Amino acid sequence: MEARAFSPVLKKLIPVLLTIIIVAGLYKYYGAWAYTVKNLAEFFRLTLEHLLLVLVSMAAAVTVGVGLGTLMTRKRFAHLAPAIMGVVNVWQSVHSLGVRALAYGFLPLLGLSGIGVVPALIALFFHAVAPIVRNTYAGIQSVSKDVIEAATGMGMSPKQILFRIELPNALPVIMGGVRTSTAIIVGTAPLAFLIGGGGLGFWIFTGIALMDMGIMMAGAVPVALIAMLADSALARTEKIVVSKGIQAEEYQVAM
Repeated sequence: MEARAFSPVLKKLIPVLLTIIIVAGLYKYYGAWAYTVKNLAEFFRLTLEHLLLVLVSMAAAVTVGVGLGTLMTRKRFAHLAPAIMGVVNVWQSVHSLGVRALAYGFLPLLGLSGIGVVPALIALFFHAVAPIVRNTYAGIQSVSKDVIEAATGMGMSPKQILFRIELPNALPVIMGGVRTSTAIIVGTAPLAFLIGGGGLGFWIFTGIALMDMGIMMAGAVPVALIAMLADSALARTEKIVVSKGIQAEEYQVAM
């Protein structure tokens, strides 16, 4: 029985362990480990810059994305939903380099510098907000109308229905959008270096320019680890904030 209980866990752990072993071997083989140890203070500084870019842009994207997605489901603003979703879908199709180019080109027209941390954060924000808006709108729209009618019949106000019925039931879909956006932003944040935003992109693009695999991997591997850890943390957060009943219902649907 114990072997059967552990088999699903082992199936998930084995690919992860193999990936870690291979990446760690390459990290050491190309001299990335030695370079990181030699420049440890710079490594921590660049990692902190990278994390701040991700955290600030994601905090803004979640706030605006969930708010805008929720707003589109209200009757008063429902007529704006197709137009907003169209803009969101088009914006999401723009490559991350294009987003940075737009930030670099248009911010000076607003009296802001096109170089530095602020334009990098703005570009990351716009790139992250689309999946969250889309998933929030889809999640709330997917809540059963029968449940909403039952809540209305019980005397709940629209505000109570939103916060006690619609958002809790839509939370798994919303969290899916947040996880998608986080993966996108962690992976594209190195491009912030190209417009003076700092972060681990400094080592990645320095390695590319010098054709030095060790320097490049010293920046790229931590980015990949941050992405994995962030997704794992969000998955655990989802299990905590999503009610057991909704999780059980999702499991039954998946089966």
